[in-house]
Amino acid sequence: MSNTSRTRSAVYVRAGASVAISVAVAVTVAVPVRCDQTLTSDEILRRSDLGALAPDSFRSRMRLSSAEPGRPPLEIEVWRKGDDRTLVRFLGAKEQGKYLLRLGGALWFLAPGAKKPVRLGPAYRLRGATLDDVLGLHYARDYRVDGASDAGEGQVALELSARGPGALYPTIRYVVRRDALRPVRAEYRLPSGKVATVVEFAAWAEGRRPHASRLIVRDALHGGAVTTVEVQEVEERAVPAGLFDLADATERRRLEASPPP
Repeated sequence: MSNTSRTRSAVYVRAGASVAISVAVAVTVAVPVRCDQTLTSDEILRRSDLGALAPDSFRSRMRLSSAEPGRPPLEIEVWRKGDDRTLVRFLGAKEQGKYLLRLGGALWFLAPGAKKPVRLGPAYRLRGATLDDVLGLHYARDYRVDGASDAGEGQVALELSARGPGALYPTIRYVVRRDALRPVRAEYRLPSGKVATVVEFAAWAEGRRPHASRLIVRDALHGGAVTTVEVQEVEERAVPAGLFDLADATERRRLEASPPP
């Protein structure tokens, strides 16, 4: 990891640590939707929550591309089990054996030959995007709705605030299409209220569990640098618990022995 990456990570960690939760009582606003239904803002958030739509256990393939000249796309494989265990496997030829492992609120970097895992800040970025930017937050569970307003073009904007301290983004503006109840854009804000990251949900894959297949992530703190995330595959499946063992790499070595499907 470069000195620049460490510096950026440290800045984001300090920002995330100074979280201030603002409004104590959520405001429920009724918003009309298609088919003459009327949903409260809480119901809109629950039904458009990307985190709730994701399978409890899955494997996924993704490609992260930076607009920065000379930076090749980053190919990764994501293994997830529940809400608190995520393993990111780097697939590039020069990245073999390298992983990011998130256990609860802790993020670790694992590298072949390293004596110890390296603890990273929660805002560590992959080609300009954090894991939460890529995988999505559990909005309805971790945030409450403080208000809603008409965003035009058949969209409603929900103002969200974190339910507890320690959130990397204490407030979010979450824009949802009324007819399809799908998110259009999420604006993640720092405790100061400044927008840190904007995520646009640019394309969708249909199926039993629809998911955003292309995300556009803009880093508002560093000149609006853009990262495109392409979700190439999502496979709902059982995931071995051993993949997330910080001390025992046996299951991860087994994974490396067979090439990605």
